[in-house]
Amino acid sequence: MVINDKTKTDVQRAQLIVAAVTLEFGIAYMDVKSKTRGSNDMCFARQLSMYLMNVIYGISLSRIGRTFNRDRSTASHACNVIEDYREDPQLDRKIARLEAFLKASRSIAVSEELSL
Repeated sequence: MVINDKTKTDVQRAQLIVAAVTLEFGIAYMDVKSKTRGSNDMCFARQLSMYLMNVIYGISLSRIGRTFNRDRSTASHACNVIEDYREDPQLDRKIARLEAFLKASRSIAVSEELSL
């Protein structure tokens, strides 16, 4: 894989998202980044991380797949699964909280770049 600025940024965003998701759901960071599927909880956390990369940062499914060592179809499936899970009001509130946090951290990062 070629490492360029876009790839580095994708990896950094994935790290932030995975850290937030693992804190919210009590799952080990390394489990989510694992190359194996893992438990249902680990799989859900990975799917949610992929979904948030797409929704918050607008990163393409192909790039999300590469970031998680998966393919584009896996990232697409993850987004569809999370959309279905959002029917649950309690889970939807947790996801909305994560989205708000990530949007706030995104705007902080942008304002820091502008001040440099």
